[in-house]
Amino acid sequence: MSESSASRPRRGLVLVFAGIAALLVGVNAHFLTDNALWRVLTVAGLLLQGAGWVLFVRDGRQS
Repeated sequence: MSESSASRPRRGLVLVFAGIAALLVGVNAHFLTDNALWRVLTVAGLLLQGAGWVLFVRDGRQS
């Protein structure tokens, strides 16, 4: 079963919003606990956002 062209860009947006959520959790947890290990979650959130935007743009241009 193939994906429809309307649902393909959503794949990237899911990663973008997951990245935003991870970023916000990481920043707030680092601020509240003052534990530098939460920066790893923040960086992971940034990487997820970047990958999501790349997928979104790539899938949007193929439509």
